[in-house]
Amino acid sequence: MAAKQPTPEELAAHRKQQQEFEEAVHRIQSLVDNVRHDPMKLRKITLHGANKTRESFLHRILQPAFQAKSLHEVIGLSRQAVRRMERFGIFEDIKMQLDSPHDPWLQDRKDLVDLGIWIKEGSRLQIRTGTEAGNAEASMYGAMTLKNVFGGAETLSTSMAFGTRTSSAFQFALATPLLADPDKNLSINLFSQARNNTQWSSYEEELKGGSLKYSTLSPLGYHEFAYEGNWREVCRPSEKASLSIREQCGHSLKSALTHMWVHDMRDEPLMPSTGHFVRVIQEYAGLGGDVEHLRQEVEAQVARSNDKGYIVSASVKSGYLHSLNGKPSKISDRFFLGGPMSVRGFKSNGLGPREGEDSLGGDAYVSAGVSLMTPFPGLSDRESFKGHFFANAGTLVSVKPGQSATKTIDDLTKAPSVSVGAGIVYRHPQVRIELNFALPLMAAKTDAISRGWQLGLGISFL
Repeated sequence: MAAKQPTPEELAAHRKQQQEFEEAVHRIQSLVDNVRHDPMKLRKITLHGANKTRESFLHRILQPAFQAKSLHEVIGLSRQAVRRMERFGIFEDIKMQLDSPHDPWLQDRKDLVDLGIWIKEGSRLQIRTGTEAGNAEASMYGAMTLKNVFGGAETLSTSMAFGTRTSSAFQFALATPLLADPDKNLSINLFSQARNNTQWSSYEEELKGGSLKYSTLSPLGYHEFAYEGNWREVCRPSEKASLSIREQCGHSLKSALTHMWVHDMRDEPLMPSTGHFVRVIQEYAGLGGDVEHLRQEVEAQVARSNDKGYIVSASVKSGYLHSLNGKPSKISDRFFLGGPMSVRGFKSNGLGPREGEDSLGGDAYVSAGVSLMTPFPGLSDRESFKGHFFANAGTLVSVKPGQSATKTIDDLTKAPSVSVGAGIVYRHPQVRIELNFALPLMAAKTDAISRGWQLGLGISFL
């Protein structure tokens, strides 16, 4: 049945109502504009529905709104406070309303206003299970999170995971915002891990420890300061383990201070098309235990694109581990390089020092990569698929205690391992998947080459 067409009288009535509504909105806007800078103060804030959240916590968030001196500032500061509340992730819905004071003694005070906030608190308990694939590892996990534990947006979480490389991992963490600021967080973590490194070296590793972390945001980016203490054991060497691996077996205790700075201006992390990214990690170990070193790692990336779907990106990574006690570094602290997400065309952790079939890791490395992503033939209308052309280079070397910086730089630059290749990239919502055909052009005698097809699943690629 065809819909009934409105009559001319109904259309005229509708247009009249629309005009009256627009005139009313215009009058209200004019009224607000006329008084927006008039003196006005916030008299009180009334909260509704905050049953699980501490009043003192909410008061610290809302307190800046009382500094308003005009209607414009009252509205602006109130909205800022509500947005700040939303960022804690403990409220499902927040609504606010300004009204004149209901106190009969203040009805004549046009310079006072009350703020009402209606809150719907979210569920405290969250349980997740599933499988993950990324950074050349597949795992299944289970996690339980309890939000707003003590009424101040605290988070208590525990998780366990079992994977192909990390055989088992257990973690317990308690995190809380400081001074009711979502950009300042303090957390305590306890963890236990068992790692299976036999894919590239003949040993397994167990770690147990804890950390205290403080994170904050600044105009320059994200900062994380941490103290970490952990006990490590290199264990269960295989029958074919090299002498170097057997010498590393045993216990070690590391007590370290770390700082991480991240400045990320990319449009997205998985397959960025514009922007730049910088990450710097610094570590000092030597506050106790038998590990003493300075360790620094730097990573940078830049990406550019055009309106035809072509993306060019360039990345560089480097790291340096300096022993402070005159002893060789522990294999648990060394860098490893190579693989489908690192220097393509080589086996996972296949670059650098090696004894027999065992990758030994290194104390200094540098790697760089350039990628060109193009619209994929037949799928040019789908941004998640791209053709991929790349060139990678990298070097990983050991550094003897007391070795000069000149010698280290010379070792890093004289003969880099180089590869080129092409393939296809798929951007999944949670992971990036690459299938490339890689061709090594230059390699050191100790490098483990992987010529041909390589599959990479992860978040961070060279």
